[in-house]
Amino acid sequence: MRRAIIEHESRPVRAMTHEERLEHIWSSTADDYRGYAGERWPEASRGKRTVMLYGGKGGTVLKLLEDLSDDEIAAKLPVQLRHLPSPIAA
Repeated sequence: MRRAIIEHESRPVRAMTHEERLEHIWSSTADDYRGYAGERWPEASRGKRTVMLYGGKGGTVLKLLEDLSDDEIAAKLPVQLRHLPSPIAA
């Protein structure tokens, strides 16, 4: 635990881990556009967090939060957070 705190506090201020990006997306998404995978999902996915994405011509898509691509994550983040380096690259 101590090591995790030191790593977090010693990295550049303007960096976010992949997990922090996902947590930010989850917490900033309105309740109507997020939820948990239910009975329609495969057994292994049930109960995992989901978010609604705009899929262009295909319309909206419900996707597992953990399965978002880097481009989808960037699209869901506020503009000021989209291009922050990851702690590894910083």
